[in-house]
Amino acid sequence: MAGTGGKRAAGDLVFVAVTVIAIILVGYIVFVLIGANGQNDIVRTDSDWAGFFATWFKDLFTPKSPKLNVFLNYGLATIVYLAVGGVLRRVLNDAFG
Repeated sequence: MAGTGGKRAAGDLVFVAVTVIAIILVGYIVFVLIGANGQNDIVRTDSDWAGFFATWFKDLFTPKSPKLNVFLNYGLATIVYLAVGGVLRRVLNDAFG
């Protein structure tokens, strides 16, 4: 067991990166839902990063409510990132493990 840590590193590193992306997206969803101040540096930075990571998912759904729009589109982006990251983690760990 002691020798398997390095072999799993590639897949685990990918999943850590995807988890960080998911945290950024969820943070933005929470900021929007609770009505955080958009002029705050933390909120603005998170908004910029989340917008970048959710580029393909923006306006996929277009409900009238802006909060529901963010919840659906950015939430779907989060789920897709975690799903793809989980698959990549498994593939890389199987390939190198």
